[in-house]
Amino acid sequence: MHVISVAKVDTTYLYKEPLLRDITPLPVMESLPQELVTHIASFVDPNTDQSPIALLRRIGRPSKLPLLATLSRKWQHAVESHTFRLLRTKSTDLPYLTQVLTPPRRKYLSHLAYDIVLPTYTDNECAKYETKDDMERNSQAFTYAIHSLFQFLKSWEAGGVGTKPRSFFLDISDIYSPMDRFFRDDYLEDEEQFESGKRYDLWEHRYEHSFLQLSEHPTLPALSCISSFRLFTSRTNYRKVEPHSAMRLAAKLANLESVDLTLNDNEKRNPHIRQQHRHDFATSLSRLSGPQLRDFGLSFYHRAPSNQDFSPPSALLPSAPSIDHLSRALHTVSQSPGLTTLKLQPIVLSPDLYWPQNPSATPTWPNLRQFHVLFDMVTPDGDWYFTRDPTKPIEDETVNDTDDIDNTDNTDDTDDPNGVDNDEDETNTDSDTASSETFHPDKFNKKREARAVGDYPIRKFRTIPSDAHINPLLLAMARAASQMRKLQSMSLKCSVRSSSGPRFIIVFYAAGQKCKFDSGPEETDRARLYWFVGSWRPAEEVLKIWREGKEGLLVKFIER
Repeated sequence: MHVISVAKVDTTYLYKEPLLRDITPLPVMESLPQELVTHIASFVDPNTDQSPIALLRRIGRPSKLPLLATLSRKWQHAVESHTFRLLRTKSTDLPYLTQVLTPPRRKYLSHLAYDIVLPTYTDNECAKYETKDDMERNSQAFTYAIHSLFQFLKSWEAGGVGTKPRSFFLDISDIYSPMDRFFRDDYLEDEEQFESGKRYDLWEHRYEHSFLQLSEHPTLPALSCISSFRLFTSRTNYRKVEPHSAMRLAAKLANLESVDLTLNDNEKRNPHIRQQHRHDFATSLSRLSGPQLRDFGLSFYHRAPSNQDFSPPSALLPSAPSIDHLSRALHTVSQSPGLTTLKLQPIVLSPDLYWPQNPSATPTWPNLRQFHVLFDMVTPDGDWYFTRDPTKPIEDETVNDTDDIDNTDNTDDTDDPNGVDNDEDETNTDSDTASSETFHPDKFNKKREARAVGDYPIRKFRTIPSDAHINPLLLAMARAASQMRKLQSMSLKCSVRSSSGPRFIIVFYAAGQKCKFDSGPEETDRARLYWFVGSWRPAEEVLKIWREGKEGLLVKFIER
């Protein structure tokens, strides 16, 4: 995918005479219909050279295509239909986008990538945890960037006939401060100094427990010009958006057909924050069940404890310790009348995703065709879906502690036998940056942090499904599948780590749907349910419900 990067430029240089004086359009070319000129322009390699116009420099190899827009009006139309199709801009460059993306060009736009730039911070602050004031400033910057973009796009919709854009894809991916690790101009030099002990830096640990919040959402204008929306914010090195705020944003997009959210459910140090985030997110998901919604994807990242002797904290509200509001909300989304595709990965879920306890009516999925889930090893209420393989000796389950953690951060790893160092709890410091004479960097103790949340020492031995926990999930899945009349494919997977790799995969394909696991056309021509679960077998009731719900179903256990 080729994307035009929008930067600050003097747009008066776009079509000045000096660019045209050596290029004279052939009369025969001018006599051709616009459709044919556009077709000819599509054969021009868009990545052959660098355009002299900063606005039209592509991400990837440079391009000569924009220069051809100076040939004539027909060529301008032909070229701009390509160069303004995919745009990428930063929130700090939004004023220049408003200059360049004139009404005639808006009809070409199909994909707008929007990067949000947060306030910068000093070298000394790189070694300090974010304060509440820092978090508030970042949330204000995030809010301003979103409001500014929405107000700009709303002005398009208010235009006259012929000025309104076609619906397009809004993509919010990079959210960063210029001083965040991979966005610094000299980050490689900083890393070298850090590794040699000449620099203090917390890197992404500075803000790993911070969540950006969208405020003033009632005044955020509703938009009808966006048909697809993607928000990607959960990588360890990138900023995180509060899940509820992500839904507040999506709720303002009235004509959404496709939603793809990548959010963070991995706040382990503060379980109460995670519990509230999940509940608030669940509450706001109800706004997505409109009739126009076709595709919904959610990656709600959570990493199960690396020490599988550890008891995970519950992700459910203390006031409702047995209710998984998030799985219930996703169940409701899955029943949206127009929904055809639902993908969830990786996510902490309960059987309520498929079939809530005591539903008021039999659930239905009018148009759902694809339903794929990658779930986490832990349950929402703080248990495990998997247990130890009794055939394996206990001594093989524990990795030597000295090999558990990669201590490349050059941080404080002093650790007493109880997992508590003798310094004050620096990770909870709400300190201001001091002058260079009195500067004291905050410390990050990797071992202590990892031990507190169950990631140290590394003990991975849970490879066999726990009947008590997994069978209710599989029963709910089977009941749901039996009511999905248009279902083409369905899967439930979990990355169970063992010497032989992932060993929990269940896939269903309707008759006629091709699958790489088919051994021949005789299998492709019938509904199939393939199990990759080793020697383990589900409860017989699970298979009974599947067979009753899918006529002629082939059930096949594959051990490999």
